[in-house]
Amino acid sequence: MNYKKITFACVLLGLSLYAGVCAATVREVADEAPASKQTIIADKKDKKLLNKKQRAVQITQEKDKIVVSTKPVAKTPAGTIKVPAAPRPSLLQEKDGKFYFSGTQLPDDYRNIAIYGEAIASKAQAIAYILAANPAVKLACPVEELVELYWQEAKRENVRPDLALAQSLVETGAYRYGGDVLHHQNNFCGLGTIGGGVRGASFATPQLGVRAHIQHLLAYTQTKRPSTDIVDPRYYLAHNIRLERGVVNTWYGLNGTWAMGSLYCEKIMATYQKILAQQPVEPEIKPEPVKEKNKKKRSMKQRVSEILQEKK
Repeated sequence: MNYKKITFACVLLGLSLYAGVCAATVREVADEAPASKQTIIADKKDKKLLNKKQRAVQITQEKDKIVVSTKPVAKTPAGTIKVPAAPRPSLLQEKDGKFYFSGTQLPDDYRNIAIYGEAIASKAQAIAYILAANPAVKLACPVEELVELYWQEAKRENVRPDLALAQSLVETGAYRYGGDVLHHQNNFCGLGTIGGGVRGASFATPQLGVRAHIQHLLAYTQTKRPSTDIVDPRYYLAHNIRLERGVVNTWYGLNGTWAMGSLYCEKIMATYQKILAQQPVEPEIKPEPVKEKNKKKRSMKQRVSEILQEKK
């Protein structure tokens, strides 16, 4: 009897242990299942990220094959790509061996045109160009007088008056001024202007202003002094610098010396060409009034009588 009880108790104990083991196994399998699922999901995400990176690298490589400029492309706030603006064409162009500045053909071999010599353009052409370029010109003297002064002062020093006048037109904007210098200063070449509202030099008369311009050209181009008293307030400063660094004898030599711009001579030459293209207006010739003939000739006695009457 006791043996049977013991056997039954052992069986019950074994069943209990077996049930516990099975339950533990089920829990372990249940716990492991989600972990495996998470691992699979994580693996899929990693693959997607990897695919995205590979795709990005591939796109970048494809873009690099067609990109010409190495400059970074700017983006607008909206995120759209802004294409860089094309570079502006140079004002100086060469075509078939000819040079053009802003569409105006420059003289042949213009870089070797000397500052000294005789004028080619006429005074009438210069006057016509000034009046055409600026009909509302403001000067302290008539345009005709200013042109005559340039011919007088420049020829005295053997400077080409037509090109000196062209330089004056460049410096003043065809005598519109509008910058630091005012028209009543008689400053025709920007003497003493440094920007920032500094007015520069002023001269009492147009003749002195023209003379100062010519003298400033001499300071850049020759070692000897002008033939007239110095009225250019910057003559000695400019002259000493040129004596140290070397004088220039062509208008092209003024690039980077008189003006910092590299196309200063080209502006002068283009203006000069426009002066040459002018057809001077011929002065209107008025016919002389026709004298009325006396119907009857007066006798000597009548004429003497008329003279005596006028004296009374």
